[in-house]
Order: sequence, then structure tokens, then C-alpha cells
Amino acid sequence: MQKKVGNGHMLQDHVHKRHMEQLKLLKDILDETGLPTNLLEKSEAIPLHVLMAGFQEDKKGRDRFLHFSFLPLDEEETAAIHLLQIYSTLPFHLKEERRDAAAAVLLEINTRLPIGHFGINEQNELHYRYVYSVSAANLFDSEEILDILSLFVYMCDMFAEPVELVASGEADAGEVLQSIR
Repeated sequence: MQKKVGNGHMLQDHVHKRHMEQLKLLKDILDETGLPTNLLEKSEAIPLHVLMAGFQEDKKGRDRFLHFSFLPLDEEETAAIHLLQIYSTLPFHLKEERRDAAAAVLLEINTRLPIGHFGINEQNELHYRYVYSVSAANLFDSEEILDILSLFVYMCDMFAEPVELVASGEADAGEVLQSIR
């Protein structure tokens, strides 16, 4: 169903404003936990508002970041829910010749995850992503969002190492798949 451009544009601004308010609230929740945060407003370079938060370094001391953004939905869908994407790029590189092996391991891991999924993006970066459905009528529940983030970080910690072993060529996909199973 097509909406009038004028009316739709105003509503889009309203939705972006609501997303920014939600991200500011999330930033406050994360700031209270001591995580460093940075809120980026949508611009020519960034199509959506993004909240970035640093989280505990991995076992090799590499920095890791969470990116939070609301996925754009059409007007009827945004009346009831907002979809908050939680995204983290894993802090290591995928060798091009290891892409198929890494994909096989990610597929196996994804069957074991309680939330989200691991994937490989167009830049050959490995990532973990979860889309959290938030009621448009409610604000974030601090305890709930922190529990979700705790689970998200736990999944990163649990599976990043076997993925890296395959992505770097240090281990064979078959061996890693055996250890996961």
C-alpha cells in the first residue's frame, strides 16, 4: 500500500526521532554498566542512527564492539514493533581460500545458538548478529536488554575461537566441526 510522500516523510522523521530516543536510553543503560559508548546520528555517510559500545577484549586482547541500530520497517510495521539489530564484527580476518570451510563451521554453529547467527558479509568479515524485537509502546527494560547482551557476548566468546581457527587456516573444518558436535 502506497502512502503519500509528504505524509510518509513526516512519519519517517517521527520514526527516526523515536529510534534516536530509544538509542539514547540504551546508551544510558550501557553507560551505567561502565561500557564505553558512542552515539552516531544518521547522516550522508551513515544511513541509520548507530550506537556503538566497546565490550570486553577477546582472549587475545583485541578490542570488540557492539553496534546497535534499528532496522527500517514500513509505517504499518513500525506502529507495533521496532527491530533493534545488535551486530559485532569478529576481530580477525577470514582468508579468502578459507571462506567455504568457515561457512561450513558457521552453519553448524548457527544450529546451536539460542539467539542470533554468525555470518560472513560482503567485505569477507565474520560477524555475529541478533535482531531484537522491541514493543513500540514500551521503553527498554534495563534488566532484559542487559540479559540479552550478556547472552550475546557469551555466544561471541564461546564460538569465536573455533571460527578463527578455521578462518585463519590453523585448523581443518572437519576437526573443528568434530569438537563442536
